[in-house]
Amino acid sequence: MNYLVIPSRRRLANWNRRQRKKHHAGEFTEFGFTLSVQFAAPMDKAAREQYVAALIEHVEALGLTYGGDENSGFLTTYASGSVTLAQRDSLHAWVSAYPAVVRAVVSELLDAWHDDSWFEAV
Repeated sequence: MNYLVIPSRRRLANWNRRQRKKHHAGEFTEFGFTLSVQFAAPMDKAAREQYVAALIEHVEALGLTYGGDENSGFLTTYASGSVTLAQRDSLHAWVSAYPAVVRAVVSELLDAWHDDSWFEAV
Protein backbone atom coordinates (compact mmCIF):
# COMPACT_ATOMS: atom_id res chain seq x y z
CA MET A 1 0.00 0.00 0.00
CA ASN A 2 2.21 2.85 -1.26
CA TYR A 3 0.69 6.27 -1.36
CA LEU A 4 3.84 7.89 -2.70
CA VAL A 5 6.57 5.95 -4.45
CA ILE A 6 10.00 6.21 -2.85
CA PRO A 7 12.35 7.54 -5.51
CA SER A 8 15.23 5.28 -6.45
CA ARG A 9 18.81 6.42 -5.92
CA ARG A 10 19.23 6.76 -9.68
CA ARG A 11 16.13 8.95 -10.03
CA LEU A 12 17.13 10.96 -6.98
CA ALA A 13 20.56 11.58 -8.49
CA ASN A 14 18.91 12.98 -11.64
CA TRP A 15 16.56 15.33 -9.78
CA ASN A 16 17.61 18.90 -9.18
CA ARG A 17 17.20 20.67 -5.83
CA ARG A 18 13.71 21.98 -6.68
CA GLN A 19 12.46 18.49 -7.54
CA ARG A 20 13.95 16.94 -4.40
CA LYS A 21 12.26 19.65 -2.32
CA LYS A 22 8.91 19.21 -4.07
CA HIS A 23 8.97 15.44 -3.49
CA HIS A 24 10.36 15.66 0.07
CA ALA A 25 13.34 13.54 -0.94
CA GLY A 26 17.08 13.58 -0.32
CA GLU A 27 18.08 16.40 2.02
CA PHE A 28 14.38 17.44 2.23
CA THR A 29 13.15 14.16 3.74
CA GLU A 30 10.86 14.82 6.71
CA PHE A 31 10.68 12.34 9.58
CA GLY A 32 7.99 11.44 12.10
CA PHE A 33 7.22 8.55 14.43
CA THR A 34 4.40 6.36 15.68
CA LEU A 35 3.03 6.21 19.21
CA SER A 36 1.16 3.21 20.58
CA VAL A 37 -0.35 3.26 24.08
CA GLN A 38 -1.85 0.54 26.27
CA PHE A 39 -4.00 1.55 29.23
CA ALA A 40 -4.32 -0.23 32.58
CA ALA A 41 -8.10 -0.46 32.25
CA PRO A 42 -10.78 0.77 29.88
CA MET A 43 -11.42 4.46 30.45
CA ASP A 44 -14.76 6.19 30.55
CA LYS A 45 -15.49 9.05 28.16
CA ALA A 46 -14.43 11.80 30.58
CA ALA A 47 -11.10 10.14 31.38
CA ARG A 48 -10.40 9.57 27.65
CA GLU A 49 -11.16 13.19 26.85
CA GLN A 50 -8.91 14.35 29.68
CA TYR A 51 -6.04 12.15 28.42
CA VAL A 52 -6.46 13.27 24.80
CA ALA A 53 -6.58 16.95 25.83
CA ALA A 54 -3.41 16.56 27.91
CA LEU A 55 -1.71 14.61 25.10
CA ILE A 56 -2.54 17.23 22.47
CA GLU A 57 -1.41 20.03 24.80
CA HIS A 58 1.97 18.33 25.28
CA VAL A 59 2.28 17.47 21.58
CA GLU A 60 1.62 21.10 20.59
CA ALA A 61 4.08 22.36 23.22
CA LEU A 62 6.74 20.27 21.47
CA GLY A 63 5.82 21.80 18.07
CA LEU A 64 4.38 18.53 16.81
CA THR A 65 1.06 17.42 15.36
CA TYR A 66 -0.74 14.14 16.02
CA GLY A 67 -2.97 12.04 13.81
CA GLY A 68 -4.73 9.05 15.32
CA ASP A 69 -6.86 8.10 18.30
CA GLU A 70 -6.16 7.75 22.02
CA ASN A 71 -4.45 4.36 21.52
CA SER A 72 -2.15 4.99 18.57
CA GLY A 73 -1.15 7.52 15.96
CA PHE A 74 1.55 9.20 13.92
CA LEU A 75 3.41 12.35 14.94
CA THR A 76 5.30 14.83 12.83
CA THR A 77 6.24 18.49 13.01
CA TYR A 78 3.54 21.11 12.64
CA ALA A 79 5.68 23.12 10.23
CA SER A 80 8.04 21.77 7.58
CA GLY A 81 10.93 19.81 8.99
CA SER A 82 11.65 16.66 10.93
CA VAL A 83 10.96 15.47 14.44
CA THR A 84 14.07 15.37 16.60
CA LEU A 85 15.06 12.50 18.83
CA ALA A 86 14.70 14.87 21.81
CA GLN A 87 11.06 15.58 20.89
CA ARG A 88 10.34 11.89 20.45
CA ASP A 89 11.99 10.96 23.76
CA SER A 90 10.24 13.80 25.60
CA LEU A 91 6.83 12.66 24.39
CA HIS A 92 7.62 9.04 25.21
CA ALA A 93 8.64 9.99 28.76
CA TRP A 94 5.48 12.08 29.24
CA VAL A 95 3.12 9.38 27.95
CA SER A 96 4.89 6.65 29.96
CA ALA A 97 4.50 8.75 33.12
CA TYR A 98 0.76 9.30 32.58
CA PRO A 99 -1.05 7.48 35.43
CA ALA A 100 -3.48 5.45 33.29
CA VAL A 101 -0.80 4.24 30.85
CA VAL A 102 0.71 0.79 31.36
CA ARG A 103 2.84 0.69 28.21
CA ALA A 104 3.87 3.29 25.65
CA VAL A 105 5.87 2.42 22.54
CA VAL A 106 7.37 4.88 20.06
CA SER A 107 8.90 3.86 16.75
CA GLU A 108 12.16 4.88 15.20
CA LEU A 109 11.98 7.98 13.01
CA LEU A 110 10.20 7.17 9.73
CA ASP A 111 9.94 9.01 6.42
CA ALA A 112 6.69 10.93 6.93
CA TRP A 113 5.96 11.26 3.21
CA HIS A 114 7.03 7.96 1.64
CA ASP A 115 7.17 5.28 4.33
CA ASP A 116 3.72 3.82 4.94
CA SER A 117 4.97 0.94 7.08
CA TRP A 118 3.74 2.86 10.14
CA PHE A 119 0.18 2.29 8.95
CA GLU A 120 0.46 -1.47 9.45
CA ALA A 121 2.41 -1.07 12.70
CA VAL A 122 -0.21 1.06 14.44
